[in-house]
Formats: sequence, C-alpha cells, structure tokens
Amino acid sequence: MRDVFSSLIAKFATIRARESVDDLVQGFFVAKGKSYVTAVLAASDDAAARRITYAWATNWLVDEARKLPFGALRNRIEKRLERSNLFSPSSAAHHWYLTGGEDEGRSVPVSDLEAAAAATQVAVRTEPSGKVVLGAPGELEELLHRLLDLAGRLHVAEITVICGNRFPLALQQRDASLSVVNTEWEVIEDTRESDVSVFETATRIRSERIAAGIVPMLTEKEKAVIRHRGDMDRLAEVLACSRSSAYTAAARLRERLQELAGAEPNSHEIMTAVVELVLDEAGTVPSLHSDREDERAN
Repeated sequence: MRDVFSSLIAKFATIRARESVDDLVQGFFVAKGKSYVTAVLAASDDAAARRITYAWATNWLVDEARKLPFGALRNRIEKRLERSNLFSPSSAAHHWYLTGGEDEGRSVPVSDLEAAAAATQVAVRTEPSGKVVLGAPGELEELLHRLLDLAGRLHVAEITVICGNRFPLALQQRDASLSVVNTEWEVIEDTRESDVSVFETATRIRSERIAAGIVPMLTEKEKAVIRHRGDMDRLAEVLACSRSSAYTAAARLRERLQELAGAEPNSHEIMTAVVELVLDEAGTVPSLHSDREDERAN
C-alpha cells in the first residue's frame, strides 16, 4: 500500500506538502480500511486487487484534496486580479484575461501551466502570527500574467488550484483565512465559493482542457462510435459492418480513450468531457464511405 501511495502522491502536491506517505496510508485505513479489505478479498486475482487498490487510493486522495481550503485562497487571488490593471474580467463568468489581449481561451496542457507557475519566482514566508504571505510586490502578478499569457483566459478556480499546488502553505487549514499577497490587503470574507466547489470547478475545467486536446486526435470513425454508441444497429449501419464489429469498435474506443486520458485522478471526467465535446461538434456526421471496404474485410 505504501508503494501505491508513493506513486500517486506526486499528482497531489497540496497533500504531499502537508502529510507523509505513512500518515496518508494510516489515514486511508482509518477511513476506508474495512470496506477496502472487503473489496480486495473479493478480487479475482492479484492484478484485479492492484487495480482496486489504485482506484480506492486515488478516490480517497481526491476526497482529501477536495477538503482543502481553496475557497479562502480563491477569494484572495480574485481580489488581486480585480485590483490590478494588468488583468480584465472576461465575458465568461469568473474568467480573466490580460488587459489589451483577446478574451479567448487557448488549448494549453495543464502541465504547461503548472510548469509556468513553478518557474516563476514568488517569495513565500510565514509570519510569527501564522499568516502566510505570498510574494513581494509584483511577484504574484507576474505568475498570473504568465498563466494568462499561455492560456488566453482562465477561470479563477483553475488559477486557484494551480496556485494551491505551487504554494501548499497557503492551504494550511488553520492559516487559509490569513493567507494574503501583501500587507495592504484588508480582511476578506470567504463567502464567494465553498472549498469543495472551487476544487470541483477546477477539476471540471482541467478535464475539459485535456479533453479539448484529445478530440483532434480521434479519427472520424472513433467520433462516429461516440455519436452512435447507444444504438448498435445504427452504429453498424454507419460503419457498414456487422453488429459484432460495431461492439468491437466500441470496446476499442473505450480502451483508446482510457489510454489518452492517462492515469490522471480525473481520467473518468476527461473521458466524459471528450464524449460531450464530440457530441457538441457542429455539422453533420461524416458518411465514412471511404472506410466501408476496410470494415467489410473485418
């Protein structure tokens, strides 16, 4: 179990900075031990037991991350965006873009945004009172500028989670309400959005961002499978193949989507977002006539 948590914790920077792997394993067993053991004992083989273990550990870590005080950090970041003339509110609610730039989002890998945040120098210190201070004057603005320069525009929830991963001290439970960017900030009431809502909003946006990069990688045949996955007769007609071949195509698509979504904690949400983007695509469904001879050969 320790090996499993050691491999997963890299994806949860805010948790990694707060607790050791051993503490996380202990916390998992306290919270989920009985049910987890029951599930593992019912596994058909060692490989199935390992898959169950990874799934349970991942889900538990996601739940733990969801509990972090993102709401307080979000309020402070949004206030900083509002106070700087470098940034402008987007026509899309709670999104921001660079003043003078275009109010449009660009498809940018989340890893690129996280790398840009990590590469930006932002001083972090904890005062004797316990207050966590992020950045000398202009440093946080520089980080936000780099993120928006890459992405075009971003939802403040996504910015918050990126900053939470970059500055895990700002998510210490007892200090979150005191975390500020500089001493000129007044106390801000944390009433805009709950911690869970911020995390889930950011997760949804991240999933959609990754999905937007996956859709162009799909073939027209794979998109057809998505569009008609609920009607195998119609799918077989569109692909000009037998029903058994249609089921095979659907199974292959699931495997491909799982591969493209990767081992991210939100892989299920990514695959769901891919399906939604394909279904939302404008225009008619391609005929796939050019593929029919190949399909008949199957």
